[in-house]
Amino acid sequence: MDTKCIILGIVLFAAGFGLGFALNNVFRPSGAIGTQLYIGEIEWNFEGDFLTMTIPIDNVGGLPVTIQSISVKENATGSIEYTDSHPIGIYSGTADITAGGGDAFEWNATSGLAPFDFLQLGKTYIVTIKVFDGYYRRTTTAPSEWA
Repeated sequence: MDTKCIILGIVLFAAGFGLGFALNNVFRPSGAIGTQLYIGEIEWNFEGDFLTMTIPIDNVGGLPVTIQSISVKENATGSIEYTDSHPIGIYSGTADITAGGGDAFEWNATSGLAPFDFLQLGKTYIVTIKVFDGYYRRTTTAPSEWA
């Protein structure tokens, strides 16, 4: 009697394990799950009298992605985060980046609804890129002087 219970237990365990493995392979897409972005080296520019950032973003994952927002805040305690809720890629004219593709996004005080003098020489900022399943961050420092 004990042998039959042990054998039945082994059979049920093997069937459950096999079914779980099969379902996992059938219903999960191949490749990486979720977005995978890389924020490149941020470039600083002057546009008229104020600083701007050009933020290169590469989609290194296997799924297309839409950039939902780009936020910037000074890297200081109590700083306010300013958000561009409608980012547009410089090259594509959209917020979409294909799998394996990339684009650059400009962020300035106007697009981020920030005070005119928010971006300043020599200060450090935290840039946050928000997508449907999470966010990505990069810290950047504005040049200390403009050449």
